[in-house]
Amino acid sequence: MGLSLGERRELRKIGRAVRRSDRRLDSMLSAFSSFNMGESKPRWETLHMTPRRMLSQLRPGVTPRS
Repeated sequence: MGLSLGERRELRKIGRAVRRSDRRLDSMLSAFSSFNMGESKPRWETLHMTPRRMLSQLRPGVTPRS
């Protein structure tokens, strides 16, 4: 499940604010990103969306049952 256009814009805005406010943090994040580029995410970090959970994301107020 990807991010919406608004969420991506908000993340870019946050990224620009971080770059302006803390150059060292920005350089560390850039280095970390370049080291991990092309690596797959560990299996335990992968989120799995069940059809019921996806439906609950589309219809607010509907909670998925376990």
